[in-house]
Amino acid sequence: MPAAKKSLIFLGLAFAISWTIAIGGHFSGLKQSLGLAGPALLLTAMMAGPAIAALICAFAFEKGRRVDALGLRFTPNLWWIAAWAIPILLAAGAVIFTLLLSDRAYVDIGAAAREAAEAQGQDLSQAPPLLTSTGFIVALSITLGALINAPILTLTEELGWRGYLHDLWRPAGFWRASLGTGLVWGVWHAPAILLYGLNYPHNPALGVGLFTVFCTLLSPLMTLVRDRGRSVWAAGVFHGAFNAVGGLTLAMVSQPVFPWNGIVGAGGFIALALGVAATALLLRRKEPPTAAAT
Repeated sequence: MPAAKKSLIFLGLAFAISWTIAIGGHFSGLKQSLGLAGPALLLTAMMAGPAIAALICAFAFEKGRRVDALGLRFTPNLWWIAAWAIPILLAAGAVIFTLLLSDRAYVDIGAAAREAAEAQGQDLSQAPPLLTSTGFIVALSITLGALINAPILTLTEELGWRGYLHDLWRPAGFWRASLGTGLVWGVWHAPAILLYGLNYPHNPALGVGLFTVFCTLLSPLMTLVRDRGRSVWAAGVFHGAFNAVGGLTLAMVSQPVFPWNGIVGAGGFIALALGVAATALLLRRKEPPTAAAT
């Protein structure tokens, strides 16, 4: 079966599964009936759509090469470390550009955490100062948070986008595969933004367009990591670390609302643009001849 037809089937399944969960959960009242955890539970379920679609297509169309088609070879190398480090650099860039270009101020998240706890009547006098320090909170997020997120995101979103779809689209070239994947990945988030307030709760309609551009800018970096890491697991490490540090970019600036809302705000877009430029320069020097292999 041609790759184009497989792509259409995969995307049709991924969107149908995920959007049915997100839209159905909203309009059926399930989101409300599940209480405060309802939105998070439904969005977590929505994330599984690409993985389910990828597994269906791999078993239907990729007999004899299913592991390779899904990118599930476990091939750790130095690019897996880069997959963890690059999101940290992007997050740092987002905060720096936000502070430099806006009227927002830096927030010491350790001090803010202590103030919030004391406001709730908690006595922290006996707690080791380290536990509420900014350094400890940041270190915990970029290590434990990334470790928890990476396998979850690898086996849900990334198994579809940088797994099966990468296998189908990567032979068309780095930039076509990256930008095409980023575009559909961004649009796929539309119900989460419009109905659940993901990332842009006060600007949902505008947020769909902005986040589509955001995902399109982020995608080349993830394709680079996927190529050089030779596995969808590397992309999962990147995605997991990126989600783990995303919240820090909101916590570290005062009034983190649009257009200076952390990594998904103006500062993040600038950091991503620089990341894409760096990727282009790296690829001009040398693109691995085996990049299309999975």
